[in-house]
Amino acid sequence: MSSYQESDTNGAENSTQLTIEVVAENALLLSWQAKISLTQHNKIITLQAMIVQQLGELIIETVASYHCLMVYFSPQLSTSTQMIDKINSIAKNHHASLEIDKGDTPKVKSLHGDCIKIPVYYDTEQEWDLADVAKRCNMSMDDVIKQHSAETYHGYALGFTPGFCYLASLPESLHLPRKSSPRLKVPQGAIAIAEQQSAIYPIESPGGWHIIGQTPLPMYESKNGQFNTTINVGQNVQFYAITKAEFIAIQQGLQT
Repeated sequence: MSSYQESDTNGAENSTQLTIEVVAENALLLSWQAKISLTQHNKIITLQAMIVQQLGELIIETVASYHCLMVYFSPQLSTSTQMIDKINSIAKNHHASLEIDKGDTPKVKSLHGDCIKIPVYYDTEQEWDLADVAKRCNMSMDDVIKQHSAETYHGYALGFTPGFCYLASLPESLHLPRKSSPRLKVPQGAIAIAEQQSAIYPIESPGGWHIIGQTPLPMYESKNGQFNTTINVGQNVQFYAITKAEFIAIQQGLQT
């Protein structure tokens, strides 16, 4: 395992320590402090882009998450030791290229283009969790909707099901633990919250998050052998409220 401590522009050490671990013949796991931090995550995905750009054909695939980066490389072209040395060399300089604010709560920036707008029908008819969330958070349902849709969220990781992107950070006033008894069926397009996060269920599946609405938009597209997610790691997302009639109109438009 390899590790080093990053320094700020004045040469002083900060709390960001990168470790690199060999997890397979052709895979390295890069890990940072286990926390939800926009500053740290922007460093991770910037480093990810630099590794892909600078190491070229050596790289098969990279996968970023909250505080980790998995790097798959060609064992025919490089050894683990050589890759660790190359990545350490890139990592020691990558922080200088970041154009982000200092601290753990900077203004949300996206390294992958414009903010994605997601329409949401915040539904009470389906007897989901909007009313319960409002009660437990000691606010009205309108306040829940306003607070949830007022934030700009950042995509930190993909997982659970194809197209499921973990978004943070939810306003602290809406923080709730996951449901003690998960649902066996959460509908496709369900907008849900849990702890510091929000997410959209791409397909019908079990789930223990609190459902507060639903979007008619698909969360992925599979065409001609290509799988593309609607929200990718590093992108920003904003939710906006729509009526039931607007939900149905968008849904019907997508089916034509």
